[in-house]
Amino acid sequence: MKVLNVLKVDQPIGEFYIGAIDSRDLLDIATVDIREFSEGNPGEIDGIQRELSPSRLNLLKEYVNLDYATFPTSVILAIDERCVNVEKIDGCQGLFTLGINGYDGDDENPPIPLSETAFVIDGQHRLAGLLARNHEKGPFEVNVSIFVGADIADQAEIFSRANLAQTKVNKSLMYDLLDYAKEKSPYKVAHDIVVALNNDAFEEGGDRKEGPFYHRIKRLGKRTPGVSGETLAQATVVNGLLRHLPKNQEKERSKSILGFGGRKEPRESWKNRIFVDYYRDEDFVSILLIVSNYFEAVRDKWPGAWDSHEQGMILSRTTGYNALIRFLRDAYLYIVDAPRVVKKSEFSEIFSRIDILDRDLNSENYLPGSSGSGLLYRQLLEKGLKGISDR
Repeated sequence: MKVLNVLKVDQPIGEFYIGAIDSRDLLDIATVDIREFSEGNPGEIDGIQRELSPSRLNLLKEYVNLDYATFPTSVILAIDERCVNVEKIDGCQGLFTLGINGYDGDDENPPIPLSETAFVIDGQHRLAGLLARNHEKGPFEVNVSIFVGADIADQAEIFSRANLAQTKVNKSLMYDLLDYAKEKSPYKVAHDIVVALNNDAFEEGGDRKEGPFYHRIKRLGKRTPGVSGETLAQATVVNGLLRHLPKNQEKERSKSILGFGGRKEPRESWKNRIFVDYYRDEDFVSILLIVSNYFEAVRDKWPGAWDSHEQGMILSRTTGYNALIRFLRDAYLYIVDAPRVVKKSEFSEIFSRIDILDRDLNSENYLPGSSGSGLLYRQLLEKGLKGISDR
C-alpha cells in the first residue's frame, strides 16, 4: 500500500485530492494508456494519451538529474475507487489520508495489480523522465492531483483541458526573465549581450552613434510602443548567440549554481564554439565587441537592406540574422589563429568580396525559414571565403 496525506478540492467536475508522493512510489503504481487504433480495427481508437516524444524524453532524463530540477505542476492521476481508501484526519479540516491498494478482483471483475492502480491523465513525459533519476542525489517528490473513480469520459475531459487550455509561453519572455538570475549560464550571458546590443547608443565627438542592433530587437517578443524598426525577436537573437557558447547549456547552468568542484571536464574547443573561452574566463565584453563589430561590418556592406523597414527585405530579420550569425563562426575562424577581438575592418574585408546587392536581399530570393537562411549562408561562405568549406 502507498499512503499519502492529501487535501480535498471541490470543483464543478467533482472532487479530487492533491498531495505529494515520492517519484519512486508513483512509478511503482502508475500506468499510461496511449491513444491509438484498436488492434485489428482501424475504425476504432482507444486511449487518451499522446505517444511519448523521444526528443522531449531525452531532455527530461537529463533534466531530472540536475541540481535545480523541478516539476512544480501536478501530475494528474485517475484511480479506480476499488483501489483507494480515504480517511479524514481528525482535527484537520479538509485533510485526509489516501491509501492506494491493488484490487483482488471478484467473480465479475478482474484484479487490478498495485502497479496499475494509478492511471496517468497528464504528466506521462515527466514520469518517464523520472525513470532516469539518480536517487542517490536525494528524493524527488511529485505533487499529484488524484481523481477517484473518474470514468474515461471525465479523464478525456481533464486531459484536454489540461493541455488545450494552456497558453504557450513566449520564448522571448522566458529569456527576458533571466534578468533576475544571479548565476552565470549561457542563457544569462546571451540575454545580457542582447540587451546591451539593443541599448547600444553613445556620443562620440559630439555625434550620436547607434550600434547595429539599437532598438532593433523586440523585447518579450513584441514591439515596444512608439518604437519603429524592431525587426528581430529577442529569442531569435539569443538563440543565434547560443550556437557559439558552450553546447550543453543546462549543465553549464548547474555548474554555475554548484561551483566547478569535483571531476574536471575537458574544455570545448573554441574552434567549435567560438565564444567558449570568453565564457569560461567571464570575458563577456569581448563577446559583445566581436558581435557588434561583425554586424557593424554587415550594416556598412548593406546599409539599405539592413536599415530597411520595407516589407519583404530579409537582412535584419530572422532569415538574414540566422544566416549571418551562423556565418560569424566561419568568418571569425578565417581571420584568427587564436581567440581575440576581431575589428570591424577585418570583417569588412571579407564582406567586400561578396557581390550580393542590397536590393537582392528580399524574400523572393531568400524564402522565409530555414531554406532561405541556408541559401544565404552558403552564398556568404562561397563568396566571402572563396569556397572554403564549412568547418
